[in-house]
Amino acid sequence: MAVTQQLARVTTEYLNFCRQASQASPDANPEWNPPRADWIDLGWSPESLRRLCQLARVGLAAVAALERSTYGDALVDVSYLDHDDAVGTFGPPPRALAPAAVAEIAATLAAVDWEAAIAALPADGQEAAAVLGIDITGDPRPYLTRHFEALRTFYQQAAERRLTVVLWWD
Repeated sequence: MAVTQQLARVTTEYLNFCRQASQASPDANPEWNPPRADWIDLGWSPESLRRLCQLARVGLAAVAALERSTYGDALVDVSYLDHDDAVGTFGPPPRALAPAAVAEIAATLAAVDWEAAIAALPADGQEAAAVLGIDITGDPRPYLTRHFEALRTFYQQAAERRLTVVLWWD
């Protein structure tokens, strides 16, 4: 079973619904079922993306925003989602980012010069993978680019819609 980073963007009202459902349910089921269009699977990319941004020296703010975008904050309580019928109970408890934090992250990720970051890798695909410490067949650039662009777009759309982002490992 593969364990990958998952993110969903939801309204505050939806989180309130889930909290109330959890409180009302005999087994604390929060009835978590966000729209699939507002859900993203980052695979195993978060750690590699962080390493690349550190290697490329994109700046402390960008690295911090990338970390926060995949770790979340403890400020938003989503502990009621830590349920087998919601996000499961594997890995750390789910975390979230409030709409204001989502907007900050979106702005910072939008400013990252991705082409310059990816250019910091060695030209050889195997060497690039080794520098990042990942086991991948072929050149890691397409994998990293696909996931970074998906993450950046995901946060931009969440910010535009003033949504909360919930993060977990599944």
